[in-house]
Amino acid sequence: MCWHALAKTSADSSISAPHIQVSLVSEDSALVPGTTQLVGVRIEPDPHWHTYWQNPGDSGEAPKITWQQTDGMSFGEIQWPLPQAIRVAHLVNYGYADAHLLMVPVTVDKQIQPGGERTLTADLSYLVCKENCIPGWATLSLTLPVASDSAPSASAQLFTKAREALPAADTLPAAFEVTDSHIAVSVNGLSSEDWTLFPLRSDVASHSSNQQILYENGQLHALIQQSDYFTGAQDTLEFLISDGTQGYYLKARPAAPIDSVTGSETLGVSDLAIYAGMALLGGLILNIMPCVLPILSIKALSLQQHAKPGHHWAYLLGILVCFNAFTVTIISLQVSGQQLGWGFHLQSPLVIAALAFLFTFIGLSLLDVVAVGPGLSGMGQSLVSGNNHRSHFFTGVLAVIVASPCTAPFMAAALGVALVQPPVIALFIFNALAVGFALPMMLLFIFPSLRKKLPAPGPWMNVFKQALAFPMFATAAWLCWVYAGQAGTSAQFVLLCALLGFAFLLWLKATLPDKLTVTVLSVSGCLAIFSLITVLSLQPPTKVDKESASSTPYTAQTLASLRAKDQVVLVNMTADWCITCKVNEQVALSTRKVQDVLASDNIHYLVGDWTNKNDEIYTYLKQYERAGVPLYVVYGPDNFVKVLPQVLTPDIVVTAINQALQEQNHAS
Repeated sequence: MCWHALAKTSADSSISAPHIQVSLVSEDSALVPGTTQLVGVRIEPDPHWHTYWQNPGDSGEAPKITWQQTDGMSFGEIQWPLPQAIRVAHLVNYGYADAHLLMVPVTVDKQIQPGGERTLTADLSYLVCKENCIPGWATLSLTLPVASDSAPSASAQLFTKAREALPAADTLPAAFEVTDSHIAVSVNGLSSEDWTLFPLRSDVASHSSNQQILYENGQLHALIQQSDYFTGAQDTLEFLISDGTQGYYLKARPAAPIDSVTGSETLGVSDLAIYAGMALLGGLILNIMPCVLPILSIKALSLQQHAKPGHHWAYLLGILVCFNAFTVTIISLQVSGQQLGWGFHLQSPLVIAALAFLFTFIGLSLLDVVAVGPGLSGMGQSLVSGNNHRSHFFTGVLAVIVASPCTAPFMAAALGVALVQPPVIALFIFNALAVGFALPMMLLFIFPSLRKKLPAPGPWMNVFKQALAFPMFATAAWLCWVYAGQAGTSAQFVLLCALLGFAFLLWLKATLPDKLTVTVLSVSGCLAIFSLITVLSLQPPTKVDKESASSTPYTAQTLASLRAKDQVVLVNMTADWCITCKVNEQVALSTRKVQDVLASDNIHYLVGDWTNKNDEIYTYLKQYERAGVPLYVVYGPDNFVKVLPQVLTPDIVVTAINQALQEQNHAS
């Protein structure tokens, strides 16, 4: 269909435009203070032309009524009459091919005094279509007297007829189940099979596909094909069901056993074992992530001299406590309506700043700049090289915290499933991840023969320990870069100054006599408070697109539009704090081989930046049962969808895109 012309009209109570007549009418002849009355916009399209319902279907646009402010008047929502399914070529629209009335309740303030009059003015936008479409705008005005009582107006019969065309006031409960390509809806109390389902949202059902309706054992069953844009993440689906003369609103909830947070089916024992095994393997791989490896390396070397019974349980307990704290926090916030995934805490600039201070402190400790006393035995140097139970416990805690920006292979799918399961199953999978993460160090604790394979202790260990301070400083520098992306360069400058002052004060503390310690700590506290207040007072910056020129920021609407045109699309879900993401961008996505392919006019590269919280990206990740980034997906014509592994090479990316291009060539 095409938009043939534009129609714009001036204010009047009744207006004729190309292929349509519209008018503003009232059920009552006067406005009565302290009451709620009905006014409405009557729309009458020409024969064979139509306008649209609130969900227009495959194409079109619903009418919109905007009321100009009138003292003492407040307007409600449109009361939509029962729609028709209107087929145009291969499309199905929902709307009205006959004259109809869009009723709107208006409440008249009781403070208004009878006498005088009020003018109601509505700005109407509409789309009237046949094979071609004409958008139009009209300003409609109706002047009514204000009186203590009122008689029916000349238009009252229109409202009587319009009420008969409304759905029933009560909403019926229903249930739904999602299959691979369909949605099955079941509702009690409706007999016969002459019903049609109208979804209230446009991204639920394929409007042009035939609906299968079956009445059996006192229950109506409807099978409808999913929309290409249906995510399956909704825990409630709303429909209007109509037989042409009567209708009911339905609120459908999942029929299968569901988790209270997300509505996913509960895993069976065999599936649970598979995902727990994947989490265990992902936890093992987390040990070699660049932030974690230096800490665990120092701890592993110290075991040759100081391994004692029970230390391994303290280490495991630290990891279990931290992982379970993450899990319980995520589940609790999801229940409250928040949309969170793995690494959610790194979307907070304050957490990033705190971690920058922590890594700076650890680096200074490794360089022996900080003399750690007994009161700080649970922090700093003793976290990574101390040899008491508290040290091993906090080594486990710290290792989990610094590993949280990373998503290892096998780990993403397992955590994606975990976060849509009941809490008990989610905790089981997360604890499998925790055990996998703890396993290498646990083996070193338990088996002395493995420790003997490590390099022999000697003076070199002190040099090695100091050398590992620089990866800690590098991590702090990276966190400052992430912080700039979240809070802006002004805030980053404040953070850098605070880190410099923090390092200087720690050096002073180790250098000055004890009598000045109180003064130093006081100054340190004042500066810390000042820095914190300054950082908190800074406003977050407007997000700037940091991606390459060939990329487009991801939105669900952009992806849906490109897929509707059978375009080849690469979606990259990333974040500044995701180490795996940044490695993939350097070794694969930013290479000349991949960039040359992405530069093609018929390939579209969408980048979703999850550095800061973004519900739209969270919904996309949830669609693929992922709890965090990275996620890479290639789309082609029809139903071609290919999810790429989390560790990329240029060949993996190019091969997937070429497969999509081949599908595009076959489709054309």
